[in-house]
Amino acid sequence: MKKIALALVGLSMLWACNNSPAQVENSSASTSENSESLKKEVMELHDKVMPQMTPMSKLQGQLMQASVGRADSIDIMTAATELKYAKEAMMVWMREFSSNFEESWSEEEKVAFFKSEKMKMERIDSKTTDALAAGNEMLAKLEAQTPAQDSASAAE
Repeated sequence: MKKIALALVGLSMLWACNNSPAQVENSSASTSENSESLKKEVMELHDKVMPQMTPMSKLQGQLMQASVGRADSIDIMTAATELKYAKEAMMVWMREFSSNFEESWSEEEKVAFFKSEKMKMERIDSKTTDALAAGNEMLAKLEAQTPAQDSASAAE
């Protein structure tokens, strides 16, 4: 449990380091995007990723169950853990997004905020896509091995 907590803290720190206010302010000054269009883009990314949470949970459970007693359980659990981290990244983002935004901010502050949030959601989208692909690939590999193992057991 401590390892997971430390990993989440490390992930959060990595995100914070990648989104320094100076970088965000410099990039917002060079464009004419408004906060409403950026907010819409952020929410579209959210709406793309959010429906994947339930399939990710189901796949994570299938992988965890399949890993029991197997020699390759570390590989299987790695895929399951990546799914867990992708889900957790989305949950953390949602909590922080709603608690960090201030309607009273200036337009420049809103633009900077939404640009930063868009970058976070793009990374979460990528992490989600990668974790689902790896998890589904692992599950397909396990399902392909199962019939061969069943027929070997029947032969005994």
